[in-house]
Order: sequence, then C-alpha cells, then structure tokens
Amino acid sequence: MKLYKHASHDEYIKAQIVKNEKKINHVWVKADEINMIVNQVKKNIPDFKFGICHGVRNAWEVQRLRKLLKIEIIGTEIAPSAKKFKHTIQWDFHDIKDEWKNSVDFIYSNSFDHSYNPEMCLDQWMKCIRKEVGICFIHWMSTNVNKIDAADCFGGSIKDYRNLINKKYIILGEIGRKGRKIFMIKHKPKVKK
Repeated sequence: MKLYKHASHDEYIKAQIVKNEKKINHVWVKADEINMIVNQVKKNIPDFKFGICHGVRNAWEVQRLRKLLKIEIIGTEIAPSAKKFKHTIQWDFHDIKDEWKNSVDFIYSNSFDHSYNPEMCLDQWMKCIRKEVGICFIHWMSTNVNKIDAADCFGGSIKDYRNLINKKYIILGEIGRKGRKIFMIKHKPKVKK
C-alpha cells in the first residue's frame, strides 16, 4: 500500500481542486458498473431511501443513480465546482454530517484513492451506513496500484484493499470485471451473547 504525504491539509485540497478542474468533463465509472450497483442495492437493501456518492467531480453517477433508483442521492465534491451540479455539495469526504450517521442506505465512491487517510475515511463512511442493511461500494482499479501523487494519494493492490476493509468490516461481495472491482462493504454482524 502506498500513501502520498501532504505537507498540509491545504496542500491536499489544492491538489484535489487542480485535478478536478483538469478532468471536470471526464466520467470514470462505466454505465454497466452503475447498473451492477443498482442491482445490488435492490437485491440487498430493504426500503432503501437515501444514498451518497463521494468525490463526484461532475456528478454523473449521482444523476444516473437517482434516475435508476428514484430516491434521494447526493454527491460530495471538495472542489468549488460542486456548486455547478445538481444534488451536489462542496464537501471533504473525510468529514461527515451528524444527520448522515447510521442513516445512509448506501455510499458509492470511485474516488477512494483520493483519500489522504483511507482507514479513517472508510471508518467515517461506515459511521453513516445503516447498521445491518447498508452497503458501502468502493471502486478499485488495477492501474491505480502504484500510481500515487498529491491528488491520487492512495494506491494499493486488491489484496491491500481487502486487508484494509477486513480489519473492521466484511466484504459482502466484489462486482465488476478484471482490473476494475467494486467492493461491497458491510458492518460486521453483532455477536449475540
């Protein structure tokens, strides 16, 4: 696992904004991958009502998921460009709002590799996921394993991701194709005494 060390949080934010501006029209996630997520939400989450997509750049995935699931879904984006896109707020995805805690049916992100502290970030997201029923969907891509910089600051193999997730959570499944996986992450079930 590789992690870029920023001199300050301001440096991290600036790097994210520069990357956002360069790739504002780029859509990284594929339509069939969104369809896979939709199928898993419908199959595994009863009475789903609310989702969050983190690190959405131009919010394409937010609009697509809203259309297919017909529920409230918001996107977060650290760059000021967030204000240009419907259903998107300017927000550092390492932070959470009190009203999100234990109330989000699913979180999706293809920007986990933009985290300056992936373990803390995953913990924050999982605080939002509804216990026992919610799912956190995190994208992994083989081309990001060793390629890190100030914006794409976290890189790891599929094994690194599995190890990180399995420290505190369980992997319900992995969907996707060769070289592109989406981890489906749940809270560990409570042990009955």
